[in-house]
Amino acid sequence: LAHKCILNSFYGYVMRKGARWYSMEMAGVVTYTGAKIIQMAKALVDDIGKPLELDTDGIWCCLPGSFPEEFTLEATPASGKKKLTISYPCSVLNRLTAVQCTNDQYQTLMDPEKRTYKTTSEMTIEFEVDGPYKAMMIPASKEEGKLIKKRYAVFNHDGSLEELKGFEIKRRGELKLIKVFQAEVFDKFLEGDTLEGVYEAVG
Repeated sequence: LAHKCILNSFYGYVMRKGARWYSMEMAGVVTYTGAKIIQMAKALVDDIGKPLELDTDGIWCCLPGSFPEEFTLEATPASGKKKLTISYPCSVLNRLTAVQCTNDQYQTLMDPEKRTYKTTSEMTIEFEVDGPYKAMMIPASKEEGKLIKKRYAVFNHDGSLEELKGFEIKRRGELKLIKVFQAEVFDKFLEGDTLEGVYEAVG
């Protein structure tokens, strides 16, 4: 989260014409790198599951139940180390990100007086996996073939709302009638076990 906040702030700063480091090229590199990583993640998900929603900083997806969520590495008895459990999807995505986006020309100032730098390889962008969740509701667009971006509701297995984005229930100044209606409808989406069952529950 801290890394994301820094990138967002840096992007906004270098795009400001009055900034000392104003550079549209730098801003372009930030957005290009982010888009490249998300597109790479989508390509991976396309091969093993189904992408549901793409955002500037993440991807919502549905993976098959047979796909391993975690992977445990067993240490040899002679090493005396404990076993290590890692997130399998996260490790795959982080490895692909490191291969494609590592900066091999990262400069670290070693001597301020002599102005000498040390060149190293750095890659600090990493994926974090949230979930799994019980359900995700994405409203359909009025136009065929088009998706409504940044408008969805995500539910935990206990029925609680994990994340809500783009709906009137979160907006100020909207009619209370609309907010009450949406709050009541959301609960109905969890009553069916199939798509037909959900439609019947919602009515």
